Amino acid sequence: METILTRLDDNAARSTAEWHFPAESRSFELSALRDQSLKLTSVLQANGLKKGDRVALIMTNSSCYVVALLAIWRLNAIAVPLRPKGSRQTHYADYVQHCNKVCDFSLMLFDDAVTREIFQHADLSQQQYADINALMEVAVHTSAFENEVKILGTDIAILQFSSGSTGAPKGVIVTHEMMMAQLQNIHYNHIGSRRGRPIESLASWMPFNHDMGLFIGVLAPVYTGSHNVVAPPAFYMRNPPRWFSLMSQHRVDMNFNTNSVLASTLKTLRRLQKQDDIDLSELHLYIGAEKVSPIIVRRCYDYLTPLGFKHENLHIGYGMAENTLGAACTKTKNINLTTFKFISPNCLVSVESSSESLTQNTGKNTIELVAIGAMDWRHTITIQDKAGSALPELTLGEIAIASPCVTPGYYHDPEKTDEKLINGRLLTGDIGFMYNHELYFYARQDDMINHAGRNIIPDDVEMAVEELSFIRAGASTLIGVDNPQTGCVDLVLLAEVNERSTADELTLYQKAIQASAYEASDIILTRIIFCPRGTVEKTSSGKKRRAVIRKRFMNHQINIVRKDDEQRAAI
Repeated sequence: METILTRLDDNAARSTAEWHFPAESRSFELSALRDQSLKLTSVLQANGLKKGDRVALIMTNSSCYVVALLAIWRLNAIAVPLRPKGSRQTHYADYVQHCNKVCDFSLMLFDDAVTREIFQHADLSQQQYADINALMEVAVHTSAFENEVKILGTDIAILQFSSGSTGAPKGVIVTHEMMMAQLQNIHYNHIGSRRGRPIESLASWMPFNHDMGLFIGVLAPVYTGSHNVVAPPAFYMRNPPRWFSLMSQHRVDMNFNTNSVLASTLKTLRRLQKQDDIDLSELHLYIGAEKVSPIIVRRCYDYLTPLGFKHENLHIGYGMAENTLGAACTKTKNINLTTFKFISPNCLVSVESSSESLTQNTGKNTIELVAIGAMDWRHTITIQDKAGSALPELTLGEIAIASPCVTPGYYHDPEKTDEKLINGRLLTGDIGFMYNHELYFYARQDDMINHAGRNIIPDDVEMAVEELSFIRAGASTLIGVDNPQTGCVDLVLLAEVNERSTADELTLYQKAIQASAYEASDIILTRIIFCPRGTVEKTSSGKKRRAVIRKRFMNHQINIVRKDDEQRAAI
């Protein structure tokens, strides 16, 4: 069968595609990356790596990472990209040990001294681990791998650990045939978006341990033989205008981003409007990985259009690791931003978009949502109730997916596999509905808070709060906490603020947040907790780990910024 390696061999032989690594100030032709990977394959084989072995990659995006992935697959071993570092709240060694318990790693590759120290202090003495930089130095003087290891479509290519936004990360099985089906899907989607033109130049800063970063940053450019620009997340976050300048310079036509990252970085692009050499007319920007706000869609138009960006080149995508990435994408020239009105707890009607109609229908029974688009090639998406029966359009239910990209299950977790995969369909845990042949995402089932008979969507409240000048994008989270005295659920909002804020400032902040939440969702927050920066923990894709944050809150593990002279104290 055709694999990512046969595509690599073919494209390396006929293409002069260049891969640029600006954080390393290095560039390679695809053929050079292939040659390096063959040398590294020999080194890995000499170290005992063989078919079916699990290799953890605990590294930041780099040319070495790309080479390591290709070498692992050349031996038909399994790549397991892991988050390269923890957060203030996460004990990183615990995370690595959890993944090791699931996978039983044959080899762990790392790229910095911090990770080496973690390995030395963690309970990983039985595991083999190696510095990728040292292996690459050995590979320079090693002969290229010349054997052929047969790869079947059902062989596992990747164990993609889920984001862990609602619990412990799980190892999603990705086979070679699933991977190729999704790459063909991405390729066809983009050809449709570009009116028949294939992918020519990509760019990605998203981490390779996240499915979007892996597919767009590595697999898609190998599959298509395209030019590519790759950098680690920190390279983008330190200077977003620099990244967009690079995309203009390399005439990038495909780039992916997330709602939360765009919320925090779009405004910085105003400085590019003073430069005459920025041209984003070729760029197609896809937003995915989390719920997309209408505010961000409008801001993309506001900040990118002066740089040559075309309205029809903005796309919304929907997917998850269990479907090897994408399942639906906007395929029309305009993204539909539609206001809906609830006529019952689970049924909606569309509201006419005139200003008069919106004025009359705003309030707790209306919501504006972004269309995700139509289902992708060879995908079937249905909205179903708890009994598994299909629901009509404009009716909320669980999103279920059937496609050749759906995982056969979670590695060594048959219980979770049986829970999520029923009769060939993936139950996503996401709530949404169909309208005019497009999918609309409403909320994660596990994130919704039932308060006073209403379903409260944390994303919508948080987005409104984060519009306030003193709250950074992504720096708030809404959780529901059972109140045994009232028998009701309290709405508790945690918001990161400057730890040096005075008592008077915090009082003003509290009033502003309460007003913002009420205006956005017609709710009164029970408590507002001010926290230091870093409290709102996120996954590698930028999703807020609400379940984890709620657990920490319930266990009194959240630090707070008080209104008195104490700057920090435990609850």
